Amino acid sequence: MTNQVPSVQKIEELIRSYYKVAVIKDVEYLGESDNLTFCIHTVNDNKYLLKCHMGAKSSCFIESELRWLEELKTNTNLKIQTPVRNTNNQFITRINDNKTGTPAYWTLQEWIEGEVLHRQPTDTEIEKLARLMVTLHRNSCSWDAPESVERPCYNAENLLSSLTQLELLLRLNIVTSNDFKIIQETTRKIEMVIHSQKKTNDTWGMIHADIHESNYVFHNGEPSIIDFSSCGFGYYLFDVAETLLHLSPNNRRKFITYYQDERKLVGDYLEVIEAFFIWAIIRNFAFLSKNSDEHNELATMIPFVVENYCRKYLKGEAFL
Repeated sequence: MTNQVPSVQKIEELIRSYYKVAVIKDVEYLGESDNLTFCIHTVNDNKYLLKCHMGAKSSCFIESELRWLEELKTNTNLKIQTPVRNTNNQFITRINDNKTGTPAYWTLQEWIEGEVLHRQPTDTEIEKLARLMVTLHRNSCSWDAPESVERPCYNAENLLSSLTQLELLLRLNIVTSNDFKIIQETTRKIEMVIHSQKKTNDTWGMIHADIHESNYVFHNGEPSIIDFSSCGFGYYLFDVAETLLHLSPNNRRKFITYYQDERKLVGDYLEVIEAFFIWAIIRNFAFLSKNSDEHNELATMIPFVVENYCRKYLKGEAFL
């Protein structure tokens, strides 16, 4: 459901009342997905990302994401959308609707300059992206996350919930029963791989879970990761697989090579990455299936994935 977009005056009032930033020069509405987002321009040329979190499970869920961002800012050299605490020294500003009393959760973060690549990354860009991910994963290996951290868990249950969501497409005749059966068989095989993986500090921790071509930007040749709204606990190889999803076969090989220059992958990691690669696709299909505008595209994409990835995976044929 589309929320009513607050007026510029309301946004300016919110910023003035709850944040110590310079005078606002402009409020730019960016759009709506899981959140309403705005770019705040100030007179001293600073920029901020303002979010109204609409689909969050709880304020703790939102705060847990921002806790990790603050951790990354403090203990890595990554350029991060650092959360800005409000005048009460809190990550989240809660404002209740005057009529309904319904709470709205607002957050402010520093803006990351950069451009999305509308092409395949160059060799140098691939190397920098791989090393950036290594930095992210090394931090997770050493971060002792507080017990109060409330984020998604990318495990077998997450995979199966995506499959359940895809049943909607079967009922709507967007996916054929034969293709859905292949996806089911593929899911069962991937589930076995997930259960076979050990959860250690070197394999499992906080991951971004959505590092694709729209969630990293380049500025002066240097990459930054943005939009941590999907971050949660998962296997580091799932992060790798999600990124490979959007790269050419040649760039996939390069990415793994550069990643391993600094952080060695052990065991049958290529087989695991292929399993997680399809898992990432199934998860993405499940997300898109919630939007009827995406159904025509899914009707084309699913048969392609079944034929080129799922069937080969079930036969044990390498496809990446």
